Amino acid sequence: MASSAVDEDLRQYGERAAKQKSWRHYFWDAWDKSEEERRLLLKMDLTILTFGCLSTFIKYLDKSNLQNAFVSGMKEEMHLYGNEMNYANTAYSVGSIIALWPCNLLLTRTNPRYFIPLLEIGWTITTFAQSVMTKPIHMYVLRVILAIFETGHFSAVIYLCGAWYKKEELSRRVAIINMTTAIGPMFSSYLQAAAYNGLNGVHGRSGWRWLFIIDGCISLGIVAPQPFFYPDVPARQKPDRLFSERETELARDRNPREGRVKQGAFTLQQVKRWVLTPDIWLLWVISLCNDVCQQPSLSITYWFKAWNTIKPGSFTVAQINNYATPIQAVIVVVNLSMAWASDTVFGGRRWPLLVIGSTLSAVVFLTLASTPVFPENRSGRWALYYLTGLTQAASSMFWAWTQDTLSGDPATRAFASAGLNVWAYVGSATIPLAIFKTVDQPAVVSGNYGAAGFAILQVLTSLGLAYLQHSRRRKGKDLLEDNGSTVGGSEGAEEEVFSSAVEINKAGPVVDEHAV
Repeated sequence: MASSAVDEDLRQYGERAAKQKSWRHYFWDAWDKSEEERRLLLKMDLTILTFGCLSTFIKYLDKSNLQNAFVSGMKEEMHLYGNEMNYANTAYSVGSIIALWPCNLLLTRTNPRYFIPLLEIGWTITTFAQSVMTKPIHMYVLRVILAIFETGHFSAVIYLCGAWYKKEELSRRVAIINMTTAIGPMFSSYLQAAAYNGLNGVHGRSGWRWLFIIDGCISLGIVAPQPFFYPDVPARQKPDRLFSERETELARDRNPREGRVKQGAFTLQQVKRWVLTPDIWLLWVISLCNDVCQQPSLSITYWFKAWNTIKPGSFTVAQINNYATPIQAVIVVVNLSMAWASDTVFGGRRWPLLVIGSTLSAVVFLTLASTPVFPENRSGRWALYYLTGLTQAASSMFWAWTQDTLSGDPATRAFASAGLNVWAYVGSATIPLAIFKTVDQPAVVSGNYGAAGFAILQVLTSLGLAYLQHSRRRKGKDLLEDNGSTVGGSEGAEEEVFSSAVEINKAGPVVDEHAV
């Protein structure tokens, strides 16, 4: 398409975007758009959103399956009476940390249609292998391999969302994908209960072993259609069986900061931006805090199991697995509520929901730490455990915030997105070893106090980043311009983003020519 035609399409699109949105936008953004744009959004949702949800679901199903398998017979069968579970989680985190940045940066130079399914096939094979573990060393090695294949998947999917969706559409999609991180553990509990009751001993295999076999079978069905339908980023997307040439151009016009910026060879200027941008480091701190604040929710299954020691027969294996699932239901409801509020009521701002979620979580953690672990009336503590997922529910906010802040620089956005997971894994690989030891469960008093401290730190960091970006806008400066790029962040109003996008497209690709 000629440059003048592109500019005219952008102008017309900007005029439409500037119109007052109707009440329908508050329910679902596509209802307020033209028929052509609704059709494009539907195709985007059916591919990026569907594959993102299904693949994230199976990953978090597996993560929770290890925990559920532990309390469903694996502990006794593999003689895991020490901190082996902590070591397995640390091994997983180490594997993820090693592979995350290479994985996400490769995504900027390869086609997700083939790259992501290739990783998923390796993940599936490793998941099957977990069903034959007999020693702790097997668990450690397989968790490292699994992490290498799994790593970067969530950040890669969110990276694709940041390239295809507008700011006003992003938080809701991120939340829907993130919702599966709660549905996966919920389904895992039900699946483990069913496997224990229905498959335990079948063909000489314990119920917890069948759980990993079922995981692998589900994953095979999820990965099969992906090589045929997964899209590339709009800047590289070519017309195919799903997206026509006109729809591809519309996708680029809708999100011009990313839609017409192709990532070339990484440049020294970009590398400097990766490590010198304060916004990135503050977002990483938020992610680390968020991960630590998810640890108290793991105590609930240990708590149910410990009641059997105090009063034998208090809970069956099925009850231990099933009674923990309302935590995930709370996460789903709060997660979606926050996302809808962020995209609509709060006008795309992410920090207010992070502050609210973290503040409430700090209160919950402090109460858990300062009250008896086994009270006479256990309903109160039971309810507190169900509220430990409030911080996790707010995690969609900092993922969307990262895409908003770094829109226009694909490599920096990919690097920062991967870093969100890297620092989360750094937190899960180290901090639980000190304050959330398996042998201390379910008491972990120091862990609950520590989680409260990290929740407060997340509040302060979110406020600090919001103030930094607000000050920058008041001075008329732009994040990426401050770092030597012609492309800025996207915290300003939509009309300002549109007007600057025309100039970006006239200027051509943002990537520097002098690659390192």
